[in-house]
Amino acid sequence: MVLKLLNETRDEVLASINGLSDDELNRSLDTESWSIAQVLHHLQQIESYFLSLMDAALQGPSEEVREKNLSAVADRSHKAKSPIEPSSEFKTKEELISRLKHSREKVNALLAKTNPDILAEKPLSHPVLGKLSVKQTLEFIANHEKRHLEQIEEIKQSLAVR
Repeated sequence: MVLKLLNETRDEVLASINGLSDDELNRSLDTESWSIAQVLHHLQQIESYFLSLMDAALQGPSEEVREKNLSAVADRSHKAKSPIEPSSEFKTKEELISRLKHSREKVNALLAKTNPDILAEKPLSHPVLGKLSVKQTLEFIANHEKRHLEQIEEIKQSLAVR
């Protein structure tokens, strides 16, 4: 179920940039705002970061992990400073899509070799939310992408791109 949510959300992210040029992806409102390319790079960086934490957690001991309400993660009215800032270096659409696909392939490969029954009992330490299970970390990634999908749409409107 979590994998389905992850993949549906990623499909929405990729659909949101359909038809945008490299220049449109790399355009930002000002020096304080992220471009769509930076948002996409950030999503890939976050997924890769949590992939390494999940891989380590799956090798570790099991324990009971209390579930947290992650609904606020997707809510853009709650601002958060990201510990992982993307570079402002120009990136092509092809490069961004390749990076996103590659990081998701790694997540899918990790999950394919893992018994799904243990995902809820393998803990890791989220830098903001504290202790999460691997299952909830996957939910976090999906909600995080929903948050940034909304940001992509806001950027497109602000810059008057398709």
